[in-house]
Amino acid sequence: MPHRSTTGPGEAAHLQAAGARLVRHVHYLVLEPLDAVPAGVALPDGLTLRVGVEAADSLTRAAMAAYPPGHPDAGPFRSLGEAERELAALLGGGAAGPLVHDASATVADAMGAVVGAVIVTRLPAQTWGWPGGWWIAEMFVVANWQGRGLGRALMRHAIARCVAAGEERIGLAVTEGSRAERLYLRLGFRRRRTEFVLEV
Repeated sequence: MPHRSTTGPGEAAHLQAAGARLVRHVHYLVLEPLDAVPAGVALPDGLTLRVGVEAADSLTRAAMAAYPPGHPDAGPFRSLGEAERELAALLGGGAAGPLVHDASATVADAMGAVVGAVIVTRLPAQTWGWPGGWWIAEMFVVANWQGRGLGRALMRHAIARCVAAGEERIGLAVTEGSRAERLYLRLGFRRRRTEFVLEV
């Protein structure tokens, strides 16, 4: 079915009342200017942050485990095959611009299994006002590791690399109701646009 986007809550409500289905209520956040590197975060014992992200079964399974039923973003990875395809497109530069390898990272446990990841790309200019630049295309932490500083460590890694590269800004999108937005706001990100995507 065709999709329609709007930035107006009233228009979104009117469309829903007429039978449209809300697919995603998303906020675009930007950290700008980039003038300081946030302090690092110590990871729990046994975990290691590794620079770069590569397609692997462990990454795919971690992405699926990060969005259990009831999570606002539970929809993106409905099956292992879909997750593999979406991550391959993201890492290959076909979904959100070319991968920024050094700013991307994973956190792995003592057995080498991925338990969290940040995937940074260079997103081209967008019609909503994004001028182009580094973009956090994915940031996830396996559900049973959430709340233990992994997301903070991954985000601070990405921001520090962005600052070191002389970039002016870094952005991301977060779904309404996601607890991750609290982390992003604490790190200095601010909402620039809110969008409602509806199936009509």
